[in-house]
This record gives sequence, structure tokens and C-alpha cells, in this order.
Amino acid sequence: MKFVHAADLHVDSPLRGLEHYEGAPVERVRLATRAALANLVRVCVDEEASFLIVSGDLFDGDWNDFNTALFAAAQMRILRNQGIRVFVIRGNHDSRDEMSYRVPWPDNLHMLDCRAPETIVLEDLGVAIHGMSFPRRELTENLVPRYPKPIKGLVNVGLLHTNATGSLDHDSYAPCSVNELAAKGYDYWGLGHIHKREILHEGPYVVYPGNTQGRHVRETGDKGCMVATVADGEVSALRFRSTDVLRWRRETLTLLPEDGVDELIDAARVRLKAVADEADGRLVAVRLEVKGRCRAHRILGDETRRLETTAQLRALPGEFTDDLWVEKIKLETDHPLDRDQLRKGRDVLGDLLRSIDAVRADEKALTELGGHVRKLANKVALELKDEGGLDFTAPDQLARWLRQAEDELLNRLTTEPRP
Repeated sequence: MKFVHAADLHVDSPLRGLEHYEGAPVERVRLATRAALANLVRVCVDEEASFLIVSGDLFDGDWNDFNTALFAAAQMRILRNQGIRVFVIRGNHDSRDEMSYRVPWPDNLHMLDCRAPETIVLEDLGVAIHGMSFPRRELTENLVPRYPKPIKGLVNVGLLHTNATGSLDHDSYAPCSVNELAAKGYDYWGLGHIHKREILHEGPYVVYPGNTQGRHVRETGDKGCMVATVADGEVSALRFRSTDVLRWRRETLTLLPEDGVDELIDAARVRLKAVADEADGRLVAVRLEVKGRCRAHRILGDETRRLETTAQLRALPGEFTDDLWVEKIKLETDHPLDRDQLRKGRDVLGDLLRSIDAVRADEKALTELGGHVRKLANKVALELKDEGGLDFTAPDQLARWLRQAEDELLNRLTTEPRP
């Protein structure tokens, strides 16, 4: 007998941090979480699973379009037609208080109670399922002590939406410890809330399957569900199955001092082609980060050339695939000359760089600089009218301007040929 464990589907959740530009696969991105749910259903059918457990956050909160509910219900009906039961708990995103609509679920789906832990016994399978939905989003109580003791002679499966690892990337909802879960006596804990796949404990299994579809660039790698095999009254095997249709990747190119823009484009082409070859039919969203001391930095300091280079990089996937999307480009190069070495020089350039460092490190000097910048800004107010929100006294902004000024001085005061 098999069952499938999934969590954090966040159906119809908007994928965050996307830069939309001409040619961006907006529709494929928008429908990614729905496609992941359809893939999850396909896994259940292909694996001939007896049931599916969903450990919270099936939805991302109230939806604007009731078609979200209709789509999810239709997928559950596919499982009903295959004789596959579904057991769901609400998480913080789709807690009772977060959701105002009723979903027309088919009768094979059971939403576990939000007032107290509920137990469902599947006598034909020899399984007891224990779980509790979130009654509200801000649930900081440890729910584990409220869960019932395991039922002897049955395979006991617990569903819990929790931060059991103390992850700082997620709110500390229904916190508990792994040792506490393992000591409860259940054969399998199906957890949700943490979007990273992880087996926290074996014998018994305590498992985060991760989310079914990565939603932003911090959720890289393959996403999906876990398939558990039950034999001789215990969970004997566990296997991951992917469900995602859009996979996020970070790719970093580190340029050498002699590399110009042409070398940057060539290196990006090679790297993106390699990523495309691994796509396996999925859309891959790549955040391209370019670093290193390089000749290209001189040109990339010019806004027009920077935009041209960015456009070239975005267009590269079109040379070999429709399944790769450069989601964002971060150009974080540095001047090809060794600033640290130049600072040590006993010449005008060394003195100048040390003076800039002194201003950058002096809060009072930065404040005075901000005053001078503000006066200049007032003189060119019309030119700056579209730059609303600039804070001329913010240390971070002033430091960036100092860095840009330093780059320009190095370009003008050194004789290294431009690329």
C-alpha cells in the first residue's frame, strides 16, 4: 500500500519577484501552481496510492477568482474517480479565518477539524490518520501534546503544519521539536509549512516534502511530493516525486580582469545553454549574477551600455530554447584595477582613494556630503523630478554614489585601454 504526502501547494499564489519584460512567459508562470497540483494528482494515480495527505496551505488565502476553488475541486474529483481518498489540514495561509468561501469538495476529501485534533481510522487499510487544521493564521501554540496517542495495531500517520526546525525563513507557527514528534509513537509525521524538502527523522519518519512548486528565486531546485510505501505494518520506504513545472536557479558568472562585455556574453551563452540542456521539458527561471573585477565594468558603468548588455543577456535563451527565462540580471562587477593595491600607493590616486574611504567611514562627513548633494539637487530639481523618493541623507545611498564616483575617477585617471 502507498500514500502520497504533499504540502504548501499555494494554488494560484502569485509568484513573487518577477521582472516582466517583452517575451517573458507570463502565462506559464501564472499557471505554475495549478499545473503542479495537476502533476500531484497524476503522481497519486500513477503510483496507485490509496490516499493523499496535504499538510496545510493548499491555498494561499482567499482568492479573487472562484475558479481557483473549482479547479482544485475538479482535481480532487479525478482522485475520487480512481478511488483515492484525500485528507487535508489547513495551514496558516488557508486557516479557517483566512478563507471566507466554501469549496465544493467531492466526498473523497476530508478536511480535518480546526477545534481539536481529529482521528480518522481507515479500517480497510489498517491506518489511523491524526491531524488538526489551523483555526487562525497566528497559531503559536505547540499542538503536539493535544494529539492523541497512537492506536495499537494500526499505522499511525500524523499531519501537522509547523515550524519544527526553528527556521528563520518561516514564521514560528505551531512550534515543536523533532524529538517530541518522534516520541509520540506515530509511524509517520507528514509536516508542512517549511518549503524545503527534508527528512528530519527516520524510525519513525518525520518529513517535510517541501512545496509542490517553487514560487521565487529563494526556492531553487526540484519541488514535489513524497511517496510512502507501507508494508508489514510500517512505513518501509520513502521516495520523492517532482511536480514542479517551473524551476528556479541562481547562476553566478565570475569574470576575470581581462574580460570585457563580449567575454561576458560568451560566458553567459555557454552557461545558459548548459542549464537549458538540463531543463527536462520544464520552464527554468534563471537569476543571472555577474561578479568579478573585469574590463567590462568600465562599460557597464554607462547606463545606456548597461541596458544594452542586459537586453543581450535576456535574449540569449532564444538562440536554443523556449524553456529558459532569464528572470533577473544582477550586474555586480568591479573595476579591473585592484583598488586595495591602488590605495596603498603614495601617489595622487592613492591619496584620492584613501580620502574617499575616510568620507565613507565618517558619519559626520557623510552627513555633510548629503547636504552638499541636496543643494545640487535643488539646483537641478526639474531634472530630478522623476526620481521621487531619493533620500539625500541616507548613508547607503551616499555610499553607492561614492562608489560610482570612485569608478568614474578610476576610469578617467588610469590609462588602461577601454574594452
